[in-house]
Amino acid sequence: MRRLALLRMAWITLRRDRLGLGLYAIVPIVFLSIFATVFGGFGRNGENKVRVALLDLDRSEASGRLVEAARSASRIDLVSVTGDQPEAIDTLIAGGEYPAGIVVPKGFGESLRDPGGAIRPLEIRFDRANPIAPEFARGVLAASAWEGLAAELLGREIRVFEMVAGPLTPRQQGLARSLQSAPATGQEDADFAGAIGRIAESAQVPIDSTEVKVGQGAPSLVTYYTAAIGVMFMLFSALSTTGWLLEEHERGILDRLRASGIGAWSMVLNRFLFAIAVGVVQIIVMLAWAAAAFDVRFFSVRQLVSLAILVPVVAAGAAGLGMLITGLARTRRQQTTIGTITVLVLSAVGGSMIPTFLMPSSLKAIGEWAFNARSITALQQVLWYTTPDDTLGAMLGRIAPAIGVIVATTVVCLVGARLAIARWR
Repeated sequence: MRRLALLRMAWITLRRDRLGLGLYAIVPIVFLSIFATVFGGFGRNGENKVRVALLDLDRSEASGRLVEAARSASRIDLVSVTGDQPEAIDTLIAGGEYPAGIVVPKGFGESLRDPGGAIRPLEIRFDRANPIAPEFARGVLAASAWEGLAAELLGREIRVFEMVAGPLTPRQQGLARSLQSAPATGQEDADFAGAIGRIAESAQVPIDSTEVKVGQGAPSLVTYYTAAIGVMFMLFSALSTTGWLLEEHERGILDRLRASGIGAWSMVLNRFLFAIAVGVVQIIVMLAWAAAAFDVRFFSVRQLVSLAILVPVVAAGAAGLGMLITGLARTRRQQTTIGTITVLVLSAVGGSMIPTFLMPSSLKAIGEWAFNARSITALQQVLWYTTPDDTLGAMLGRIAPAIGVIVATTVVCLVGARLAIARWR
């Protein structure tokens, strides 16, 4: 009976903590929903599209049909860009605007009509930071080439057959005309479908892949997770350091400080600055380890200056959020519970746990407003998406929007924390 009494005491303690009891039930559902949204339909519905740039240098009727077929695919979102050379798309990829690009070469349509020559290959240019995008683009191109260019590919195979075997008989010519018109008329006859399938196996449009040089060293996903993990643990350290205020409040230390003339703002700013210092040291240690162990490179003057501005801002954002959660909590235990759940949710939707390129557009739109997403994007611009041609001004210009949002969020959090802490009794 005594052991049962201990169990009953544990249940009473849990039941009295209604917030904790609710979180035990809600949090697993929230995380299941996030991960199910990301992985449940990836690549199989219109939500999970990967943005891919398109540069059509051929501008022929055949390339137009190919592009139209690719645009109807559910796996990629094609965005047309302008340029006269295949390398024109590299600048956009190297700057992080697109993870991959498709180039339709000049003369592509003409090569389809020439049975004696090789088909000009389509080209996929990609950033290795996103291993999903080039594979999606390749799969879509292979399917779209047959869907949009069936008549040209079948006609080419028939002309090759004529060159090898001689003129077709009237019956063969009729079959050839039927085969070429079948894709356009949507004929579903099994014999036609089988014949078209067999010809399609030999009538493939070649697709080449070219990796675009991005960054200055290290595997790109290592660089990504250097930023992602750094931001997540900066949030956890901010929760820990700001939570000491609640311990001091429970011990009566803050009441004695108020009696000595130290106001709420002084206590908030003191703990806020300390949390920033801890966060800055933490990210410096992580960057140093990433450079020494994993070859992450950020040693140019423009990168170091950008990091010197960005890292304290990110640390301030984490500290501000920690201060707000601390101010709203009633006990240290409550602060730990609410803070941990908040950080985990922000990390899940903001890119610290799951790379944003895996997320459907709806979840990505929500995640873009998370502290993690803004911070990771800015750190990625400095650590990965930088080229020898970048200037300090250009780099600061790219991270300025993220810095502005983080600063504004920090101010709001600090004001909220100050108002909450002033009501502590």
